Amino acid sequence: MLTLNTQIPTAARPQIRALVKAHADWLPFITARGKISAQALNGELLEFALKYPALTAQIENVLNLSPLGAPVNGPETMADDPVIMNDTIEPVEPVEPVVSGPYEFDAIVSSVDQFLSPVVRKELSTALGAVITAANRGPVEVERIVEVERIVEVAPGEGAARAAAAAAPKARRDKRIPFRALYPTKAKNAHYDALVTLWTGAQSPSPDPFHVPDLHQMSILLTAFERGANTWLAGPSGSGKSTMPREAAARTGRPFTLIKMMKSTDTETLIGQVGVGAGGLANSGTVWQDGALIKAMRQPGMVILIDELTLAPPTVQAIILHVAGDDRSFTLPTGELVTAADGVVFVVADNTCGTGDEGGLYAGTNVSSVALVNRFARMIIVDYLSAKAEAEALANHTRCPMPAARHLADFVATMRRLPSMAAVVISLRQMVAFVQMVQDGFPSRDAFIATVSCRMPNAERATIETACDLAWCSTFESMVNGTPLPVAPVAPSTSAAAQAFGDKVY
Repeated sequence: MLTLNTQIPTAARPQIRALVKAHADWLPFITARGKISAQALNGELLEFALKYPALTAQIENVLNLSPLGAPVNGPETMADDPVIMNDTIEPVEPVEPVVSGPYEFDAIVSSVDQFLSPVVRKELSTALGAVITAANRGPVEVERIVEVERIVEVAPGEGAARAAAAAAPKARRDKRIPFRALYPTKAKNAHYDALVTLWTGAQSPSPDPFHVPDLHQMSILLTAFERGANTWLAGPSGSGKSTMPREAAARTGRPFTLIKMMKSTDTETLIGQVGVGAGGLANSGTVWQDGALIKAMRQPGMVILIDELTLAPPTVQAIILHVAGDDRSFTLPTGELVTAADGVVFVVADNTCGTGDEGGLYAGTNVSSVALVNRFARMIIVDYLSAKAEAEALANHTRCPMPAARHLADFVATMRRLPSMAAVVISLRQMVAFVQMVQDGFPSRDAFIATVSCRMPNAERATIETACDLAWCSTFESMVNGTPLPVAPVAPSTSAAAQAFGDKVY
């Protein structure tokens, strides 16, 4: 008797599926379950068949499950009953039902029938029964479920965009010149004579005419570019870490990409994701869209600056670990292996050396794995410029008189050296903002508070504001604006205190 727990042999499954699929109600039944016919399980075939007695009988016939071997559609007769002897039912061996058709056993053995004994003839009939039945049933439809890897097709609009990107001008290597030709210097150091490759053919940043580089550190960075070596720039905020690689790219004609890391940065931002094509969901399927990192890796000569890497979560840092390796490649979810184009270099600019923030200045930074840090062959500790160079940069950016710029740079350098100010940052960016506010007509004290000291803890703020007042706050406006300092008349002192100390009385 057919039940939901009946086992369907593999050999019988195609015939049972054919019976079920031929039923008019089968397609709505399986579709309602969110499947196609080829995905139907044995239990679903049986569940459907049990709803229809005629179909159930056909399947029982295929599986030889007719009650006590009786014909499915015929009357029960005593001849079909098993032999009962000594209250024991002799099992009846199931026989594959013979399906009538063009092939008959008698016709097959007719030429040798006269040589066959009844016993041999019976054995042959039993042995060939299944073969003859299968031959009479004709071809059987076979459905095979094959799992294939999902293929993301590129929609026409996206394909055009990819083609346009491929056809866009790409950077290519040009001539090589000595480092000192880029940054003139009379120093006799040999590394200033190292050759640096210029690139052409692609858009690169415009050089900052006011940038004042540290030539030693810049030579380390540019010679690393020549070797294709990754570089890690570590130092305090405002020391010029982000500016250095951008200026290096500008001076050598390389394209430049800045990727800023945050706590919320995810892998899709860097690698990419599947999105809707240019034609919209109705007109084009899903397409792969490169993330910022993969897009940059495809462009020759690209300088990829990864800013504040230690703010990124470990999963994002792991991606940088992969692409910064020796093979400089990454396998996309689509299966495509993306290898960095010729001349691509990776630069990290971070407040730490990858070991975390020990001083508490840069909250939220994570400790990077040793393996990640070791992927960067050169580490440059970028500190603030000297007071002289900082004054030059300040004058370049604000056009303030050099005496005023030098006065401010010396004051800031003095403050940075104080042990009580070790936990604060005073950057060139803040100094520029301060000078510009004074140039806008604000009192220097108000400008200093708004641009510099207001960001500091109370103790450090009180220290630097007091020093600012004592040093030059009352006269800085005239220095910045180039106006003469007004001279107030001096009134004679006739106080008792002045006379007691022998002060000259005017």
